[in-house]
Amino acid sequence: MIRISNASVGAMEFTSFKKKEHVSDDELLFAVLRFERQLTQVEGIVYHTLVRNYDDEYANVLFATSMEAIKSLPDIIGNTAETQEFFNMVEMSSVQVEYHQITKPDFILPEHFGCIENGKFSLKDATQHSTLLLASDAVEDQYLNQYDNTKGHFITTRGENLYSEIVIGQTLGYTKEICYGYFGNEACLSLLSLIDESSMHLGFWYVVA
Repeated sequence: MIRISNASVGAMEFTSFKKKEHVSDDELLFAVLRFERQLTQVEGIVYHTLVRNYDDEYANVLFATSMEAIKSLPDIIGNTAETQEFFNMVEMSSVQVEYHQITKPDFILPEHFGCIENGKFSLKDATQHSTLLLASDAVEDQYLNQYDNTKGHFITTRGENLYSEIVIGQTLGYTKEICYGYFGNEACLSLLSLIDESSMHLGFWYVVA
């Protein structure tokens, strides 16, 4: 992982993938480290990390001051040897790119964290965007902030009635335990009541580089 600045972040790119079978874990990790050192050339990029889940999927996670900064990457470093080396290790058919607009103003990433929870969903009523943000604030104030493990929390928009709740945690285990506790907390249940259950997809990812 690399922190390029301490600026507040307004956008996140979350790109999940699987590595090619012949590529070892270490080969991928070292290629990612060479790739991320180039990010210092891209104005507006704040932080990069590589995460992994229990399904042997990886995700390349970028935080930036704006979506424009993230989308400028291909033009600036897309054709470098380091970027192409990284891409050549990826099973391209497995790649899923998500662009997240962070709704929390002036959010500063924590200094250290070990886990990202990416809970994707749609609302039952697409007009309840403001209600969702208020419910999210209540979850943070009345539940998540009770735990030292919680290092950050925000809602993102990914498209028309497409959202994610992002929780940045200290460890994977505690982050999962706290998440499953939503069903026993009134503020969390109020948030969950807004969500179309059929749209929910919960992912837990731990930092590896």
